Amino acid sequence: MNIAGKTDIGMVRSTNQDTFRIEALGEAAGMALVCDGMGGARAGDKASALARRHITDVIRASGFGTMAMEEAEIQQLMLSAIHTANSVIYRLSQRELAYTGMGTTVVLVLFAGQQAYVAHVGDSRLYLLRRGRFSQVTTDHSRVQELVDHGLITSDEARVHPERNVITRAVGTRMDVNVDLLTLPVEPGDRLLLCSDGLTTVCEDDEIADVVFRFPPCEAVERLIQMANAAGGYDNITAVIAEV
Repeated sequence: MNIAGKTDIGMVRSTNQDTFRIEALGEAAGMALVCDGMGGARAGDKASALARRHITDVIRASGFGTMAMEEAEIQQLMLSAIHTANSVIYRLSQRELAYTGMGTTVVLVLFAGQQAYVAHVGDSRLYLLRRGRFSQVTTDHSRVQELVDHGLITSDEARVHPERNVITRAVGTRMDVNVDLLTLPVEPGDRLLLCSDGLTTVCEDDEIADVVFRFPPCEAVERLIQMANAAGGYDNITAVIAEV
């Protein structure tokens, strides 16, 4: 697997609240993770950094990639990792005033064999490019997605809606967190893109797909960030691309 990632502060923000992790775990397994923090500069930084650290620690400690695991075991591992991060972030937000209300999105992918196991909270996204077709795998946990689902606004209107930054689920904002899980069979040649909304709110899907399709992962992530910054760079931007 060929995998690359990059994060950028953008053109407007004074801090970068996004974090990511890419890591090989054994000979035929790996992890990709993107987190987008919220709750003010210090708090957003802290939440995404804590999520990255604790999710990574739980996955590493499990031995994933070095031993055989069933799908149910892998999904339980992902839930345990995210719930651990949720508990740490929430407890800190209750103890320290500077971190009140902090939280983070999470999109986590574990690769094993011909499967990608996905866990998702918030509005950071996972896309799949397969045989020239680019599709969004995850569904945003956001106010505008709810409006789209109810037919009240279109997807194009959602991109410029005044509530487009309001998310309905996040890691660390409550004592418990509801996590979406799915298993995605992968094929040779597939490319998976994990990204924060700093990319998707300023760039159209077809623009993103063109870059993911045309360039190898290490160059594509650079070009995606350049494209988002050229479109205004109003938020932090993170992209991770894995090529099977």
